[in-house]
Amino acid sequence: MSTTPLPRDDLKTEVAATAARLIAEEGADYATAKRKAWEFLAGGARAALPDNAQVEAELRRYLVAFVPDHRQRLGELRARALRWMRRLAQFEPHLVGAVLNGTAGEHSDLHLHLFADSAKDVEMLLLDAGIDFEAEEGGGGNAGAAEETIHLLDRPRGGDPVGVVLDIHTRDAIRVAPRYRSAHPDLHPVEASGRAGIAQVERLLRDCHPEVAA
Repeated sequence: MSTTPLPRDDLKTEVAATAARLIAEEGADYATAKRKAWEFLAGGARAALPDNAQVEAELRRYLVAFVPDHRQRLGELRARALRWMRRLAQFEPHLVGAVLNGTAGEHSDLHLHLFADSAKDVEMLLLDAGIDFEAEEGGGGNAGAAEETIHLLDRPRGGDPVGVVLDIHTRDAIRVAPRYRSAHPDLHPVEASGRAGIAQVERLLRDCHPEVAA
């Protein structure tokens, strides 16, 4: 690698592209991927650290260029998410994260927000259905933070297991706007919404993945 410093904008682009590769290939989160890419390429030049929107743009380019079955895989993940949402319908489930906005890769979980009177209600439903899970306390009193987070595996017959993350919020938290919405210009309106309920995910599947819509 050349020791000649890159112009700041070029360096930010290289850091964003390297971070995108780490997200796609290793399942790193945005913060970790940016830090590792910055340490490798920028030599501590913190001003060159890209924002999440720039990393997301590079991640989308990477998926198009190097993951030819990305759209098929994405449709399958969205269909699996919808099955869980229907199963958990009493808790007003909403899909969030990479599976919703279209940046999901082979390491991505299905990430749902649930809204319940008590996290124990969700736990009891899972226990009654014989589903193994792990629960951890959420972010406490922070605005928009989950009261509890549940981790489990979706194990379809003949398919690969996929992680499912259930963030359980109080009922009134549904009025809080989603923290992050993608601003990419080519997204379906549901993909750009930041949080999508059952009807919205059904629409997304009909419009973008008719082969798996049900």
